[in-house]
Parts: sequence; structure tokens; C-alpha cells
Amino acid sequence: MKTFSVYDIVHKMIGSVHPVGDSAIDKERFINLVCQSDLLELLFQEIHEVYDQNKDSHEESCRRCAEKARDTMKEIIDFYSIELK
Repeated sequence: MKTFSVYDIVHKMIGSVHPVGDSAIDKERFINLVCQSDLLELLFQEIHEVYDQNKDSHEESCRRCAEKARDTMKEIIDFYSIELK
């Protein structure tokens, strides 16, 4: 039995987002890109919520999750801040 990663499953559900220069195909790819962008925004919001709601927690496990969320957001922001200039 073949196992799939979360990425594989999402990619199969959304479809390709890369345009190919054919209007009919690219129209569908654009819709796929919007779906993927919406999903990404929701995932980022949830990661931010984990950070925001747990950064000052008295529980070590909650602070650990907040630190992971913070580090993930910082890494993504730093990388794409440089890439998009």
C-alpha cells in the first residue's frame, strides 16, 4: 500500500498551479492557485494563533508550541522577504 504525505494529498486535491501558456489550461491553474493561496493563508493564520495564544503560557508544552510557531513564521517571512525584493 502506497502512503501519501499531506502535501501529496493536497496537491492531488487542488491540482497544478503552474501556468503553461494555454488560456484554457491556465484558467484552471489560476483557480487552483487561488485555492492553494486561500489554504496557505488559513494555515498561516492558525500558526499565528498558536503563537499568539500560547507565547505567555505557564505550561512548558504550550510555550514550546508557541516557539515552534514563531520560528516557523519568522523563517518563512525572512526567506520570502529576501526573495521578493
